Amino acid sequence: MLFRFRILLPFSLLLAACTDYDVDIADTPANRKGFTKHLGFEPGKDVTAVYYYVDELGADVRYQLSFECAKGVAMKIITDLSLQPKPDDYSGLDPRNDLKWWKPDSTEGRPMWIKKAKDGQYYWELWYSEEDGRAYYHEYST
Repeated sequence: MLFRFRILLPFSLLLAACTDYDVDIADTPANRKGFTKHLGFEPGKDVTAVYYYVDELGADVRYQLSFECAKGVAMKIITDLSLQPKPDDYSGLDPRNDLKWWKPDSTEGRPMWIKKAKDGQYYWELWYSEEDGRAYYHEYST
């Protein structure tokens, strides 16, 4: 019995640590909860097509969101997270770009705002374009 407990406990803890989300379906409750967790407020009805991706395995983490919103929502995120316009010499970690909602050219030509933790090991990135009202958010550690 003790042997089973020793095997099941780590496995149970691993499953409990995993974030619930649906990478291929927009606006699921779990995806909208991911928006709230990372951006600090619940997405209103003016935030739609919320996609969410999580990689929490290993020492480094990665979170990606894509959603449609008005400029006011994007500006709230920029202000609340204290993001700054991307400096010319900035090069961050490339986001995963093989998702149906985040392709290699998804962020091209979009203004980008960033924040880097003081220890230099955690990053927040946001791309937004008023032209189509779509935002891309990338949060990760190194």
